[in-house]
Amino acid sequence: MKKQHIFDLIVIGGGSAGYASARTAHEQNVKVAVVDNAKELGGLCILRGCMPSKTLLYSAEILHLANRGETFGFDQANLGSDMEKMQQRKKEIIAEFADYRTEQLEDGRFTLFRSKAKFLDSTTLELSDGTLLKAGKFIIS
Repeated sequence: MKKQHIFDLIVIGGGSAGYASARTAHEQNVKVAVVDNAKELGGLCILRGCMPSKTLLYSAEILHLANRGETFGFDQANLGSDMEKMQQRKKEIIAEFADYRTEQLEDGRFTLFRSKAKFLDSTTLELSDGTLLKAGKFIIS
């Protein structure tokens, strides 16, 4: 017989929207599971979208302002950029946010399943190991 778990809500996806949904439901005393098969938790925003692009944009903004140093009374000699260092900083910031998101998802407020899942019917998911998850409500994020 397959292992089975019952929840009020199952959130598919552990990115920003999935985490926010799970957290909000938990605050309403809803029994929540989160299912995410990604190699790294964090979702598009943290791993490949908002955070990486905004980190690089901020570096570019700092360089732009530094190049206008005379306006602010600074000597701006020898200003330049090092793309390798900018990329390294971006990777470090992404890792910090991804680690924090993983901590949030694993802190015990919800049950996290790191697996692929498929719907068997309107109330049942089957994980790649055969485990069944049942819920009355689902959010796909």
